[in-house]
Amino acid sequence: MARTADGARDDADTTALRRVAAGDVNALGEVYDRHARSLLTFVARVSGPIDAEDVVHTVFVRAARLAGSYDGRASSARSWLFGITAKVLQERRRSFVRGVRALLRLDSTAAPSVIPAMGSRTDIERGLAALTEAKRVVILLADLEGFTCDEIAQMLGIPVGTVWTRLHHARRELRNFYEGAP
Repeated sequence: MARTADGARDDADTTALRRVAAGDVNALGEVYDRHARSLLTFVARVSGPIDAEDVVHTVFVRAARLAGSYDGRASSARSWLFGITAKVLQERRRSFVRGVRALLRLDSTAAPSVIPAMGSRTDIERGLAALTEAKRVVILLADLEGFTCDEIAQMLGIPVGTVWTRLHHARRELRNFYEGAP
């Protein structure tokens, strides 16, 4: 039986992650070379391009630390890495919110602008930016990265019904955004 390119890549990723768990740091470079570009693109679409490289590096540091726990239960190392990425993004957002709240407590009379300038964006980017991060993550994982709702649920550690709901609402909000766009 012939192996697909994805199947061969999954096997190579699993082998590389086992080598990382055994202390072979070079093996992490192999996984990075195969997946960094798609993770960078995903992160840039979720939170903007400014911090994308930092987030992806954090993901791979965490992947190195967690490599021993990778047991192949995820449908692929790719989905495992996207799950780590989603968790890192969520942690960064929470940290940002805590920082903003601390700033606001320090000076309640002069609230700083916490929303960075969006700059010029394409219609798709503007539509995605209008979604909550939770909806944006789900729609990008499903419609752009091609993960199934079951895979996304496993990645994010949420019920599959929540994934379906977020996906439905994200698509509806995007449709409404485009219908109301000039």
